Amino acid sequence: MSFHSENSHSSQALVPISEYLEAQDHENFVWDRAGEETDDAWVQPVLEAGLDPRKHKVLHHANKEYPNQPQPFQYEDHLGESGSTIVYRVKAPKGYTYHRPMALKVIVCKESLRPPGPNSNARRLALQEVRNMSAIRHPHIVVYVASFEDYCIRTRELEVSRPRLNRPREVVHRNDQIIKKHILGIAMYPPAPCNLQMFMQQCIPHPTHDNDWWKVPYMHTYFGCLAQAVAYLHKSNVRIRHKDIKPENVVIDHFGLPVLTDFGLSKHFETGHHSDGPTAKTLKYADPEAMHETTRDERSDIFSLGCVYLEMATVLLGRLPRFAEDQLGRGHPNEDFKYSESLQGLDQYLSELAHIADEETAKTAPDEKLRLGSLKAIVSVLPTIGQMMHGDFAKRPYAQDLYPLFRHLYDVPGCPGPCQTCEEERMTGRFTPKSGSQRSSSQRSSSQRSGSPTMIRSPTLSSLAAANRRNSLLVVAEVGQAAEGGD
Repeated sequence: MSFHSENSHSSQALVPISEYLEAQDHENFVWDRAGEETDDAWVQPVLEAGLDPRKHKVLHHANKEYPNQPQPFQYEDHLGESGSTIVYRVKAPKGYTYHRPMALKVIVCKESLRPPGPNSNARRLALQEVRNMSAIRHPHIVVYVASFEDYCIRTRELEVSRPRLNRPREVVHRNDQIIKKHILGIAMYPPAPCNLQMFMQQCIPHPTHDNDWWKVPYMHTYFGCLAQAVAYLHKSNVRIRHKDIKPENVVIDHFGLPVLTDFGLSKHFETGHHSDGPTAKTLKYADPEAMHETTRDERSDIFSLGCVYLEMATVLLGRLPRFAEDQLGRGHPNEDFKYSESLQGLDQYLSELAHIADEETAKTAPDEKLRLGSLKAIVSVLPTIGQMMHGDFAKRPYAQDLYPLFRHLYDVPGCPGPCQTCEEERMTGRFTPKSGSQRSSSQRSSSQRSGSPTMIRSPTLSSLAAANRRNSLLVVAEVGQAAEGGD
């Protein structure tokens, strides 16, 4: 059942997504044919969704009692869960020569509280999500590796009564099979140790532990990197709206880089930029037009991204991310907080953040250049964040215009510097991964951002590990720089 090719000898080491894409490593995982479903009712919707059957496999039920997730992949760790979705860290199934670790998102598929059939609308939409992901290639967006479906059936005996002309009704006994459980698994790279929400909660603006020094400098770079990720999705040749941008859907990889994930609510808009009507949404970060089911376009994503930026700015000014919610939600303590319903207080809150920055600047020593540079830089982007959260989507900036407005945050003293993949994308208009054979080892080294991060064992993220039920995590340290500050 092994898949063999001259390029299939994947390393077990974790690498940045840019290097992973340049090596085209995601192409090295291909499903074999063992145990696959051959019924056209299951196979045809996969083809109609535009999925490559070598990358998406439907497993035959084989009379099993229940799908034993995360099989057929090999379990390594539990990364998180939400509702009926669980995310695992896994390895490829036994016998496969693909060796890099992956994140496996397993979704229990339902339609009207029941498992959907092979031709159901719920399954069609799920397969479209997979198709959306499979087409995306960006260094700050999770990479699709492969996917599968598994299901089990339940057999029940039915007694059917059939009328007969001028004769007693005929009773017929027959066996009927129904789907008992149906799951969809999506294997992705990288298997990130935490998300942005967890990262912000643990980010200490004034680190007291030697190993906390890297968190604040790296968060400054997330504004530009996430702007480029969203701009890529909105490009004319991609044209995907994410529709659920929030801190929980941004993961931080082992190199301290932000990665946009979870396209469960994403939607193609190939037939036009605008849409209206009901849509699934996460209420706290949802744009006003989605909440009111009115006309919207890709700038609806900009509102949600602006909410995320507002919380990041709040943290970098020394407050917990919930501080934004607490201040904007004053007067409605018993209601579920929604940014879209609190915009009347946004200008006042932005002014309050600027005042906090002034107070912090006044009590910061002149030699604390990182802190002083950070305070000045964050204040300078507050008006842009406010514009991103404008109640009228037509007055928000487009994603393609955001990067220059946040570019100077890379230059805050002590930060790791510009993200070279984002810089290249801005200069050329595209991020084009090269094949592994086109890159020498020296090119691989220079392709990462200046002060390229490497990985060491450290207790830095121990509290994150507990929250994420992990036994150990890898965290970031810059090459050639000691954890105590790099004098």
